[in-house]
Amino acid sequence: MKREEYKLPYRIDKPEEYEEEKEEESKVIKVYKHGESYKPKEIRVEKPRVQKVSIPLLQKMIKDMQAEDNGKLPKIGAEVVGDIFDRIKFLKNRIEELERAIRMREEMNARFNQEIEKDIEELEKVLSTISNREEMREFKLNITLLRMEKRKENINFWKDMVELRSQLKELMEEYESETKIANIFSSLKGGG
Repeated sequence: MKREEYKLPYRIDKPEEYEEEKEEESKVIKVYKHGESYKPKEIRVEKPRVQKVSIPLLQKMIKDMQAEDNGKLPKIGAEVVGDIFDRIKFLKNRIEELERAIRMREEMNARFNQEIEKDIEELEKVLSTISNREEMREFKLNITLLRMEKRKENINFWKDMVELRSQLKELMEEYESETKIANIFSSLKGGG
């Protein structure tokens, strides 16, 4: 009725770890001689836990998304003091800056929407392979949050576009009026 114990082979990278290591039950194989009784241990395999998002946390995230300050965009540039011809050059530059800002914002919106849509598609592919209800719930919550983020981005995009276009319209009107005034002055200089 003697038992012999053997250790599982494993690699030792550092000798200090070997000296400090205590013998663990999981690394020991027990060999029983003929006639000895053997009762196998119950083996439990634990699945990795999925991080759950609690409902209060989810509600807080939604409130935070809704509560973000979506104030107006600051106007580009400042008022110019100088002669009328300097103002015309300045206004023309500001109009070009605003047109560039509008194009950049359109590109950013398209890029954000593509990234969010790609993430949603990936999660939906994974979702079809999941059978665990808790994991399905988590993936569906993530998809919902991504869709909320996409809607929020689109709303912010249209707010920004309205603001930028109204600034552009104001600048163009000012540019036209300043150009007319400059033309009057230049005709007076040339005629007088």
